[in-house]
Amino acid sequence: MSDKVDTSKLDSYSYHEALDRTHILLNHLDSALGEHPVVQSEPNAKALYDKAVENLADLYQLLGRINFEKK
Repeated sequence: MSDKVDTSKLDSYSYHEALDRTHILLNHLDSALGEHPVVQSEPNAKALYDKAVENLADLYQLLGRINFEKK
C-alpha cells in the first residue's frame, strides 16, 4: 500500500462508499466470526474479536461524521 494518497479525485460519493464498505465489513465480521464457537470460547480470541468490532464501529462513526460535515 502506498503512503501517498491522491485526494484530488475524492467526491461526496467517495465518502459514502467508504462508509458503506465499513458497514459491509462489520456485517461480514459479525456473520463470519461473531458466533463462532472458538472465538466465543477462547478469551484472548474473543477480546481481539471485540476490539476489531469496536475499531470498525469507531471507523464507521468517524466516516459518518466526515460524510455529514462534507455535505
